[in-house]
Amino acid sequence: MGETIRLKCNDCGNSYELGIGHGMADNRLDTVLGYFDEVSAERIRRILPASDKGYRWSYRKMIGYCSSCRSYIEIPTFSIMNNEENTTVAATCRCGNNCMLIDDNDKARMNSLLCPKCNGKMTAEIAGMWD
Repeated sequence: MGETIRLKCNDCGNSYELGIGHGMADNRLDTVLGYFDEVSAERIRRILPASDKGYRWSYRKMIGYCSSCRSYIEIPTFSIMNNEENTTVAATCRCGNNCMLIDDNDKARMNSLLCPKCNGKMTAEIAGMWD
């Protein structure tokens, strides 16, 4: 289940609509790997066989901020959990750079987002739900 989050600048009106979470079809490894750039997908493939047989994985789109593009975007993330450690792999931005991930459940962080265009305060709201 996913949400559409609307980020809007209170000063200049700059806005983003970002689909975060995961859909009903996002439970197959081959489908999920298709959301990642080849470098990130290969990293996931290398980590999975190294995990013990008790590993679990989850997929989720998160909010990302790319300092190169100066933009908020949807970033596919893949978490691998086993008895010893948890590893998260995030896709890169369209420009090829890494993004800072923003947890939409962290209310303090969501309330402190700044507009990349004017540095004004961004407001976040749920604009919709999707499957």
